[in-house]
Amino acid sequence: MPERPHVDQVYSRLRWLIIEGRYPPGTRLIEERLASDLGVSRTPVRQALARVAAEGLVHIFPNRGAVVRRFTTADLLEIYDLRALLEGHAAYLAASRIAPEQLTILKDAADALEQSLTQTFDSHTEEVRFLVEQNAIFHDTVLFAAGNERLTSIVHTVVDIPLQFRSFYWYTPEERQISNFFHRAILKALQQGDGERARAMMREHIYHGRDVLLQHFNDDQTTDIEQ
Repeated sequence: MPERPHVDQVYSRLRWLIIEGRYPPGTRLIEERLASDLGVSRTPVRQALARVAAEGLVHIFPNRGAVVRRFTTADLLEIYDLRALLEGHAAYLAASRIAPEQLTILKDAADALEQSLTQTFDSHTEEVRFLVEQNAIFHDTVLFAAGNERLTSIVHTVVDIPLQFRSFYWYTPEERQISNFFHRAILKALQQGDGERARAMMREHIYHGRDVLLQHFNDDQTTDIEQ
């Protein structure tokens, strides 16, 4: 009898299916169907659903089950305003607290994002997943360097990975170069211990991501993402 998949694996697979739009906003997630799609029993699916709900990716309604979260333009504006404020402050704090090894992590992530412009991927979805992961490494490192656990926790409840995925999905090479410029500018400010510059560049960077998303976003969220 095959070993039952660990709930962490089921959670990871379900999370990325939602992030990548395989289960679009508004989709009702039925345990039996998910178990069939993922090739597992209902028990790890139920636990995985609870975790993605805690992360804010789905809503769980009594007598209706789980539904993939929808975002409106108003949600988007609120989220990115909060991100600019909070992550800008994190960058300001990090400028006086960041460790050399954290600067190395930031440089490696910035390098990886720049090199991805000429890198070959099996699919656009795989490429976007790589961009999201490297971007998360960069931003999380700044947060951790700020040395404020409450700030980090609040930011993680505000950041919506599905929105980031869509933003990167629609980035043109030119827009990615702009994003890379901001990463380099943030890194340089942190290396120089310039908190005000780090905050300003982080805020501009986040608002640039918001503006890319706004160009394609609509409240009914019917824009297709190629699978």
